[in-house]
Order: sequence, then structure tokens, then C-alpha cells
Amino acid sequence: MFDRPLTVLIADDSDAYRSGIARAVRAHADLELVGEVDGGDAALEAISELTPDIALLDVRMPGLDGLEVCQRVRAMGTSAITKVVLLSAYMDATVVARAREVGADGYLSKAASRREICSEAIRVGRGLD
Repeated sequence: MFDRPLTVLIADDSDAYRSGIARAVRAHADLELVGEVDGGDAALEAISELTPDIALLDVRMPGLDGLEVCQRVRAMGTSAITKVVLLSAYMDATVVARAREVGADGYLSKAASRREICSEAIRVGRGLD
């Protein structure tokens, strides 16, 4: 058993979607919400400051998109600390391939249930395959 909840940052430009994910994270004993932001630039700054275990990033956001944020997180060398799960309304094969190229640890459709998103965050954060 793990001794602490995984810390989570959520980045999504939709207030309603972000709030829903935040509620699900707060309700999950294995997860601790440490931040919510509405754009890619703010996500990168928050990841640098907070070093969460998991960053749930929307693929399409103002400023830097989720793919660019992921790529920069990997370049910062925090990949051993922060795992990135990308969320997208579009499950386009090109975007999924790009997510792999930039080092995303997971990729989910925004149509996934809040429970599935939290389960994926835990799986990725704990290194479970």
C-alpha cells in the first residue's frame, strides 16, 4: 500500500469540465488536488512550482497546448516526478501518435467517465501496467 495520495494538477480551459474533474479527484482517497489552471502557460508554471505526481492536461488549450506542455515538462527533467495524462475530445490517431512522441504517460478521451480518469491517473502515477 502507498503511504500518501498522489498529487494532481488539472489544466483545462473549460471551467465546467475542469470543475467536474476536480470534484472527482477530491472525492478519491488516493488523489489530492493541488491545482487547477485554464491554459497551457499556467499549466507549465504550476508544474514547475508544484511538481505534482500527475498532470491531467487538455490537449487543446489557449497558449501552449497540452502536447507542448508535455514536451516541455519532459525537457525540464521532471518526468520522473510528474506523469502526464492528456485528455482530448478528439481521439485522432495523429494526435495520439504525437502524444507518444512527446512522452505522455497516458491519453484519454474526455468522454471517459470521471471514475476512469481517476483510475488512469492512479495507474499512471503508481506506475501500474
